[in-house]
Amino acid sequence: MNRLLSHVGPPLRALQAVLRNGRITRMQLAFLLFNVAEPAMWVAIFVYAFDQGGTQEVGVVSILVLVPAGVLAPVAAALGDRFRRELVVRFGYLAQSVTTGITAAALLAGATPAVVYVLAAIAAITYTTGRPNHHALMPLLSESPEQVAAANSVSSLSEGIGYTAGGILAATLADAGAGAVFAAAAAALLLGMLLTLGVRTPAPEPAEAPFRPWTLAVDAASGLAVLVRARGARLLVMLAGVVAISSGALGVLMVPLAIDTLGLGDAGVGFLTTMISVGLLVGAGASVVFAARRRLTAAIVFGAALFAVSGLLFGWAAATVVAVVASIVYGAALTLLDVLGRTMLQRTTTDDVLTRVFGAVEALWLLGYAGGAALAPVLESWLGLSWAFAVTGLAVIGTALAIMVGLRAIDTASVLPERQLGLLARIPMFAPLPRMDLERLARQLDRIETPAGTEVIRQGDVGDRFYVIDEGRFEILVDGARVAVQGEGGYFGEIALLKDVPRTATVRAIDDGAVWALDQEEFLATLTDLPQAARAAHAISAERLRTARS
Repeated sequence: MNRLLSHVGPPLRALQAVLRNGRITRMQLAFLLFNVAEPAMWVAIFVYAFDQGGTQEVGVVSILVLVPAGVLAPVAAALGDRFRRELVVRFGYLAQSVTTGITAAALLAGATPAVVYVLAAIAAITYTTGRPNHHALMPLLSESPEQVAAANSVSSLSEGIGYTAGGILAATLADAGAGAVFAAAAAALLLGMLLTLGVRTPAPEPAEAPFRPWTLAVDAASGLAVLVRARGARLLVMLAGVVAISSGALGVLMVPLAIDTLGLGDAGVGFLTTMISVGLLVGAGASVVFAARRRLTAAIVFGAALFAVSGLLFGWAAATVVAVVASIVYGAALTLLDVLGRTMLQRTTTDDVLTRVFGAVEALWLLGYAGGAALAPVLESWLGLSWAFAVTGLAVIGTALAIMVGLRAIDTASVLPERQLGLLARIPMFAPLPRMDLERLARQLDRIETPAGTEVIRQGDVGDRFYVIDEGRFEILVDGARVAVQGEGGYFGEIALLKDVPRTATVRAIDDGAVWALDQEEFLATLTDLPQAARAAHAISAERLRTARS
């Protein structure tokens, strides 16, 4: 019983922490509804296209709907860096509800397929504002480091539950037609928008340059350039691209599998989508274990092998139970590869371009998925449905094996700075940082030896660095008088950086030791990105100033 409580307790406490914050609760419920609407919309439009013209039309429609969304995804995601994030999320949900509702009306009115497809493409573009801006909003709404972690956990839970519910919704309303599914999705999004009313965050700092759409496009292009130049990033993007193409092909091939081969009808597509969502939840749980490892190559190859197994199972699924197992395995593999690839990319990409890199990856994923969807009818025509599934799965494991040597080199070059991580994690102002952000910060630290008597900082000097004590003892002197002594894990230098004032104390090594130094720019950028970390830092500096003056 105690072991069971040890596993159940933390998630329950995380959920309680979120529920105590009304603003986070409302935004999480809205995000849940968004995640119900999105998969329901995709299933409905794919089934509609299949009914109109078979697998080939599904592939064409995938290109029409996904390519514009993929091109504009980095721009839409970056809006939250220019405007209030809750407003971007709110108006995004409203735009999604309106465009999805208009598409529903066109379907129910019997509009031509061409009109339906254009409207669905417009709706898909509005959906790109939802996920990245929701995740970026959570730290601004949190009141403590614990709530940030809890909010991130609940967001992942919302995605898994929402996708499962979205598949069920599409299956339930399949007999009523795609118009009914789109109408239900529009209603869910409208309710989500209403839930966000009243949520407000501080206005962002004014940008150095006025907002220009083409500026965001330049940033997105620079992120793509980083992916092209860096060998490690190129390998990861190559694998992600093959996964995206294979996923696009599998998404299209599942439609004839469910309707024709298994005889499940239109509702069968929604049913298999629900099973994939179950796999996503399984993969999310497994990724927590794998992503914490120092070396990720073996775990990535394992995820690619699971992907290949799912393709083989789909290909020879003569019974529904086999297709269900294939769907769960596919969902687990997809999540595992996504989390592990993102983690390795974070470890190999500098912080100043990371946001742009992920924007480029998001765009490449959507475009790759569209390419796979277009390729699916060709594969089915050439190879037949069974071998088309098999080839798409085997392509992923083949790519993973081909780049395995390069992935091992990335692992070797990105050994975790365990010592620095341990010291930073104990500092209250850095405790709210997600694990990957903390890793990046730890890599920025420079170690400085400090023989006894060394003055690391001098009262009255200009501050340019923050320091964490690695070993040794250091005395804090104000106007020549000792006010404190710090040892391993202690830190100093934040007051001058936060308040833009001269150093308020002298810090001198009592005996031989060493400190880790963090540049002012990186220190301030970290606190600016996470408001609750900034609050913790200012509270610490204020307390230290009071102590020094007393």
